[in-house]
Amino acid sequence: MNLDVSWHPEAEAEFDAEVSWYEHRNTGLGDRFEADVFTAVDESVDTPEAWPPWPGWERDPVVRSKGVTGFPYRVVYVVEGDLLTVVAVAHAKRRPGYWRDRVRS
Repeated sequence: MNLDVSWHPEAEAEFDAEVSWYEHRNTGLGDRFEADVFTAVDESVDTPEAWPPWPGWERDPVVRSKGVTGFPYRVVYVVEGDLLTVVAVAHAKRRPGYWRDRVRS
């Protein structure tokens, strides 16, 4: 499946902030986080239905998430047609579902 990728503006902003946060904690860690998030996005593009729908999400578009290896984050995304949209790079334990208003129904 060939999907284009877009980022919700708020997802892009929070991703940039998280990369910066990790980089300030330990030089090179932000780069590793960034690479691992991009790997999760690439895997989501390659097999978008490999991960189950978000628990409790009962409407279209279907929301799914892919874990980020080595970090407590998930790439939250929707697929509409030939476009995968990243709606959040969300910490797995903080503020679950805060991104819900970013998904249009």
